[in-house]
Amino acid sequence: MKLFNPDTSFYNSYYDKARFLLAWRISVAFTSIFTIITILYAISDFKAAITSGLVLLTGIFCILFLHFTKKFKPLFWVYAISGSTLANLSIFTVMNFTHYVDFMWILVTIFLAFIGINRKAGFLMIGLNLTLISIYFYFLLNTHIEVLPPRSTVQIISELIEIAFVFFVFSYLIYQFVEFQNYSQYELKKTLSELEKTNQIISSKNKENTLLLKEIHHRVKNNLQIIISLLRLQKNNLSPETEKSFEEAISRIMTMSLIHKTLYQSENLNTINFESYVSELVNTISSYSCKGNIQTTIHSDYHQIGTNTMVPLGLMLNELLTNSFKHAFNGNQNGEIHIAVKSGTDHYFALKYSDNGTWKNPPELHNHFGMELIETLTEQLEGSFVRKESSFVFNLKNLDLLN
Repeated sequence: MKLFNPDTSFYNSYYDKARFLLAWRISVAFTSIFTIITILYAISDFKAAITSGLVLLTGIFCILFLHFTKKFKPLFWVYAISGSTLANLSIFTVMNFTHYVDFMWILVTIFLAFIGINRKAGFLMIGLNLTLISIYFYFLLNTHIEVLPPRSTVQIISELIEIAFVFFVFSYLIYQFVEFQNYSQYELKKTLSELEKTNQIISSKNKENTLLLKEIHHRVKNNLQIIISLLRLQKNNLSPETEKSFEEAISRIMTMSLIHKTLYQSENLNTINFESYVSELVNTISSYSCKGNIQTTIHSDYHQIGTNTMVPLGLMLNELLTNSFKHAFNGNQNGEIHIAVKSGTDHYFALKYSDNGTWKNPPELHNHFGMELIETLTEQLEGSFVRKESSFVFNLKNLDLLN
């Protein structure tokens, strides 16, 4: 194992590897430098040597702990707590010694807590050390100044070495912090670049799928139109009653064809504009009718309705509109049809349909296939309805859960 570059393959995260290296290198550096400082202080000031010796033992312990456990986080707690404790112990007990370096070590321990542990630990160290330093300044500073003797050459050299080492450690911590920031920015840019590429792929796929789905709706609509054309050709050779059944079938197929037409012409392939769709449905049905001027009023609280709801709803409206155009109005009557959708609760909505026709010769709807179809479609939409003459009020569920 290299002394300053130990194996870090047991960590996957860049930040964990960097923190392990930081703890290891600081431990090795502390052990090396404080071996020299302890020897120098032992020659000139035994009390100062005790504090330095404790730092040396802490460094040796940290190296052994890292080597055998590979855990770095407890060591940052050790450095933060023991560093603050030893620095403050020196400040409070060694009165014949300047403490410039001790204050610098306190800053180092705070910075270590921020980098190696977390912000809470860093602020905890700030509060603890600030409290102890305040006590020292208030109660001991003047006494310390009075008893402080001139520094010997060995003491000055020792302090210079320690100050240089503090600068080295602090510079290394700043360097490591900058490396963390640079790596974070690099990872962020890399992630953003990957996301952008992924989004481009998804967007391209989405466009392809949209075009494909529109083409499918277009082809389904065309196929339904072909079926309608075949049925219209076939009905000319049928009996009047059978021809009537063919016309009803054509109308229902036309309703579904109109949904597919609306979808492939729309930007949104999942929902249909209700008022626009019903208006076109009314125009289509009325174009095959020989009735007079019939005005249709359409209102909806829903701007868009999903296809799961719109398909059965469209077929239902087709039956109602067809019945109105066939049976409600005289040839020259100016009629009115009112269609309204009102939002309700729990994803339910009300469909209100009525006309002002006279309903000459009305059919027995309950025995009519159209009425059976309306009942079936109402069940499909998990709803119910009430009919009074030519007025219907449906309570239906929005299967698409859209507003």
